[in-house]
Amino acid sequence: MLARLRQDPRVRYASVPRAVHATSQPSTPNDPCYVATCLTDTNPPQPASDSGYLNAVGAPAAWAVTHGDGVKVAVLDSGVDASHEDLSAKIDPQTDLHNYCPDDPACHDTSQVAEDDNGHGTHVAGIVAAVTDNSKGVASLGWGVGLDIYKVLDSQGDGNTFDVANAIYAAVSAGDRVINMSLSDSPCIDPSNSGPDPDEYAAVEYALAHNVVVVAAAGNDACDKPAYPASYPGVLSVAATDNNGVVQAFSEWGPAANIAAPGVDILSTWNDGGYHEDTGTSMSAPQVVAAAALMLANGSSLTAPQVTALLEADANPVSPSGNPIDGGMLDVPAALAGEASPPNVYDGYDMAGSDGSVYPFGSSIYAGDLAGTHLNQPVVGITRTADGLGYWLVAKDGGIFNFGDAGYFGSTGNIRLNAPIVGMAEDPLTHGYWLVAADGGIFNFNAPYLGSMGGSHLNQPVVGMAATPTGNGYWLVAADGGIFNFGDAGYFGSTGSIRLNQPVVGMAGTSTGRGYWLVARDGGIFNFGDAGYFGSTGAIRLNQPVVGMAADPGSAGYWLVAADGGIFNFGDARFHGSLGGVAIPAPVVSGSS
Repeated sequence: MLARLRQDPRVRYASVPRAVHATSQPSTPNDPCYVATCLTDTNPPQPASDSGYLNAVGAPAAWAVTHGDGVKVAVLDSGVDASHEDLSAKIDPQTDLHNYCPDDPACHDTSQVAEDDNGHGTHVAGIVAAVTDNSKGVASLGWGVGLDIYKVLDSQGDGNTFDVANAIYAAVSAGDRVINMSLSDSPCIDPSNSGPDPDEYAAVEYALAHNVVVVAAAGNDACDKPAYPASYPGVLSVAATDNNGVVQAFSEWGPAANIAAPGVDILSTWNDGGYHEDTGTSMSAPQVVAAAALMLANGSSLTAPQVTALLEADANPVSPSGNPIDGGMLDVPAALAGEASPPNVYDGYDMAGSDGSVYPFGSSIYAGDLAGTHLNQPVVGITRTADGLGYWLVAKDGGIFNFGDAGYFGSTGNIRLNAPIVGMAEDPLTHGYWLVAADGGIFNFNAPYLGSMGGSHLNQPVVGMAATPTGNGYWLVAADGGIFNFGDAGYFGSTGSIRLNQPVVGMAGTSTGRGYWLVARDGGIFNFGDAGYFGSTGAIRLNQPVVGMAADPGSAGYWLVAADGGIFNFGDARFHGSLGGVAIPAPVVSGSS
C-alpha cells in the first residue's frame, strides 16, 4: 500500500507514523547512595547518602536538562584511584592520567600513572563526575562529564605552585573546558608562605585567555583573607555551606569567596575502592566545576566568562545565620535557565598603562600586554571585545595592538596625522573598530564610516568616543563636554555650555544606546538620556586625576579609574580591586569593561 501511494502522482508524500519520546533527560539516578543510603569505608561502617547535597544545589532539575556529555574537566589534586568501580568508566589510563610527581621535585614525567596515595583527589573526582545511574555507589552532579586527572599533591596533600602552573598549561592544551583546584595556601595560618605566585598567576591567566572556566576552593582558614589560587582575578572562589546555605565557620568568607556550595560530610569515592565522607571547601569547589560543565554542554556557544557570570548572578542568597560572602549559594537549574539570555559583557574591568601594561580585575581575562616593549608613542586607550575574550590597545599615533580574540584590521601607525589619536571603540556588529583623533577625525577599520568632526572648528579637543550597541552609530566627546553624534547615536545633552571645574576626560554609553555619562578629571559625573546618576568623586580630594570610566554591564552603575590605578565604583558596579597604592611602571591612561 505504502509503495503504491508513493508512486501515485497525485500523492505528495506517504509515510508511516514513527514513535516519538520526550527529550528530557533521566533525572533520578539509581545509585544506591543517592536513592537510599550506603555504608562508608569507616570502621565501623556508617550509613550515608549523597542526595542531601545534590538536591540542595538542584541536581535533579539540572539533570532533566543535561547530563554534561561531551565536556571534559581537569582535576588538579592528589591523583585518583583509576580502578574504582564508580570512576573507572570515566578514565582512560592512556590519556586521562598525568603525574607531576609532587613527592619528587626532580620528576615531572607526566606519563606515569597518577596514583592517589592520599584519597583527597579520588574524593574530589567523584564529586565532579562519578559514574552515575550505574546501580553502584554514589551519584555525581557531572553525570556524563569526562575527567582528566593531574596529580600535583603528594601523599600528605602538599604540593607547589610550579607543578600547579604546569598542570594548568597541560589542561588547556588537552582541551579541558573547566579546571578544578581543591587546594590553597593558608593566608591566616601561614601568611609568610601565602599570597599570589607569578608562575601560578600566569598559568591561570593563560587558561582564562583560552576560554577555560577556572574554579578553586576558597580555603579552610576560617577568615576573610584572600587565599590563592582562588583569589586570582577571574577565578570562581568557592566557600563551603551546609545543605541549608549556611556558610561554615571553617570556610573563608567575605570578599575571599564569590560563590558557595555544600561542603559538610560530602559522600564520594575514596582511594580504597570504597566511599567516604569529607568536609571542606575542597568538597564545595567540584560541585561548581560540575555545574560549569553542565552549562557548557547545554549551551555550546557560551564563553567561560559567561559561565562564570551566570553562576554568580543566579546563585541563591546564603543564610544570614552564617558568615557573608561576596556572592551566593550554587543554584544549578537557575544558571542553566540563565543561558537563554547570557550576558554579553562581564562583571569586571581593565586598566591600561601608557607603557602598554594591562591590569584586569573581576571576570576580565588577561590576554597579554606590551609591558617592556619599545613603543613609538604611548598607549592612550584600551577597548575590550564584545565577547570579553580579547582587547585592543591603541597608541597616540593610532598604532593598534590586538590580544586574545581581538582582530587586527588596520591602524594609522604609519600615517601622518593632523592630531593625535585619543581613543577608540569597537563596532559590536562587525567586531572592527573606530579610532578618534583630538580634532574629531575618525578612522574606521572593518567598521562603517558615519561621519567625523575632522576639518571643523572645535572649541575644545575631542577626548574620547563611545559606540552604540547596534554598531550603527557613535558619539564623540570634547574636553568641554560637547557631544557630537553620528549614525543612530542620539543627542541627549552635553556640558558644552556649562562652566566646568575640571575638563571632561571620557564617556560611556548605556547598554540601550539611549543615554551616556561624561566624566571629568576630578571625577565629576554628568548623565544624559537614560543614564542614571549613582555618585561621583567631584567633591573628593584625589591623589591622582580621573582618566576614564567604564559602565556596569546592566547600566546600573559605573567605575571611574584614576591615573594611579585607583578605582571608584558607584551603583551596581562592584569593586574587584585596584592599583591604588601599588607601584606601577607607568600611569594608567584608560579603563574598559
